[in-house]
Amino acid sequence: MFKSENEKELFIKLKKSDAQEFLSLINRFFKKKPILNQKIKILYESKYILFPLIKDEALIETLKNTVGDDIKYEFTKLKGILNPKFKHKSIIDVLKDDINEEFLNLIPKSYDIIGDIAIVEIDDVESLDERESILLKNKIARALTLVNKNVKSVYEKKGKIKGSYRLRELQHIFGEKKTKTTHKENNCIFNLDISQVFFTPRLVFERKRIASSNIQEKEIIVDLFSGVGPFSIQIAKNYDVTIHSFDVNPRAYEQLKENISLNKIKGEIFPHNIDVKKLTASTNELGVSLKNKVDRVIMNLPEKSIGFIDIACFLMKKSGGIIHSYQFSDKPNAVEKAINNLQESIIKQKYVVEKIINSKIVKHYSPKAELIAVDLKIKS
Repeated sequence: MFKSENEKELFIKLKKSDAQEFLSLINRFFKKKPILNQKIKILYESKYILFPLIKDEALIETLKNTVGDDIKYEFTKLKGILNPKFKHKSIIDVLKDDINEEFLNLIPKSYDIIGDIAIVEIDDVESLDERESILLKNKIARALTLVNKNVKSVYEKKGKIKGSYRLRELQHIFGEKKTKTTHKENNCIFNLDISQVFFTPRLVFERKRIASSNIQEKEIIVDLFSGVGPFSIQIAKNYDVTIHSFDVNPRAYEQLKENISLNKIKGEIFPHNIDVKKLTASTNELGVSLKNKVDRVIMNLPEKSIGFIDIACFLMKKSGGIIHSYQFSDKPNAVEKAINNLQESIIKQKYVVEKIINSKIVKHYSPKAELIAVDLKIKS
């Protein structure tokens, strides 16, 4: 499965006095297909210099013909030292010389980076025993840290997001065994614990889009499923608004409060650790105070947001307001289905859709579904 750890690198050895002439030849004849192995450090040995070469027999033959008799040289194989200044382009770029080609398709092409922690999904292979599987995952995780120098810890996704707190099981596979990190996004700072709260960096552009939209000063906004506050804080950083941020997870609520204090914001954010379904109770003072007072509602709970349209309409001003909805919608025609779902649910609450401001696919969620964003204006 893995190529030999003791496999030596190929070097060309020549006098230091010939190095400049050699490099000039290399730059002239190997522009399109480099022959020097940038991953390995150049070695020095008394009056000699040793340049690491790419393992390609055809290129080596071309090199011999190019250098000719002008420079005295010899080829030698030695244990190479990784060049710390080399920037790898991808995990595959790191591992292609270390893993047999048949296993390269196991290397994930995407992963999440939250602060200095990476979260990756790696397919298990039935043909590998437990030891081989662990070793493969360790190599992939290490390669990930070489591509992303800021990453200190790597975790593997184990299972799907589940529960009212939207958490998933994570397994540590490389680096520091820690779950707390500081994530920077759109000039805001978020302290969070990936084992305790839900957070996805994949909505970075959505959060920037909403936080840069046509929000009016003094708006009253409700963030129904705020988590650690990425939507709320980025909006309040840009606008003098009042935001009520809700999350049912007590740990997300505590981290939200911490993040509000970490960031300089123009607006005011009120964090709440309650189930928003309770807002409609006649005995709920907060619900009574917010009923039909809200200008804008953010609904980032794609799995269940449709089921909370009644809460959004309960809070929304009768004269009208804006809903930012996120939902998973089946293919084909996922956007149209998402809009229809919203319209049907809103009509049941005796509101109407005045205008579809924006609708789009945010990302591909699965082979059968898309994550859809719909911004719409409603009124009673």
